[in-house]
Amino acid sequence: MASKPLKIQRPQSLATLVMERIRDAIVSGEFTLGEKISEESLAETFGVSRSPVRDALNALQFTGLVEIRPKRGSFVFNPTIVDIGQLCEYREMLEREACTLAMRGGGETLIQALQGLFDEMASTHKSGDTRRYAALDTAFHKAFFQHCSNTLVQDAYMLVEARLATIRTVLTAAKEERREASFTEHGDIIEALKQQDMARFERVLKTHVHRTQLVAVERLSETDHDASASARSTLRL
Repeated sequence: MASKPLKIQRPQSLATLVMERIRDAIVSGEFTLGEKISEESLAETFGVSRSPVRDALNALQFTGLVEIRPKRGSFVFNPTIVDIGQLCEYREMLEREACTLAMRGGGETLIQALQGLFDEMASTHKSGDTRRYAALDTAFHKAFFQHCSNTLVQDAYMLVEARLATIRTVLTAAKEERREASFTEHGDIIEALKQQDMARFERVLKTHVHRTQLVAVERLSETDHDASASARSTLRL
């Protein structure tokens, strides 16, 4: 009888654990876009030294979630309208290709995964839990990459996944009309794939991503306007 390999799973480093917690906090909207991140406060919150916090922030800078400014500190990324346009363009291109790869051979496992997520999205959408809906939305689109069997395409998506998830949570998920349209389009994507109609899938995906871009830009403009109004209100003669 062949012996089983005795494999010891190494525990995650402290910096990795801190990085994942900060990442989750940004993606879930616990931090606001552009907010300054205090190393000292985080170290105290996590009960660690500043060293693993600093390492975590450096790692998050690589993903684009954090911007480190010399002599000023670390800040949550704060996308411009141009940034959102580029991210959405990149996202559409990658999702289209990843799904095409995942559908080779019929795509039964992909469709099954999408249907399970869509069913959960239905109940979450009905309850109005916007953060949970955004998380499921992210998982839905990530499924294209989990089933595409191409590590290079998966790595390309990892470069922007966290930023896209944050935009989805912070800027678009709370818009009820957008969420309603989003829910319908997720169902349309599944139906197109079940019918092996990739042309229809691409049309729905394009519409879906473009809608996300429009709503995100609209919300970003509203946020900028509110911030400007707040700043003006603090002016004194």
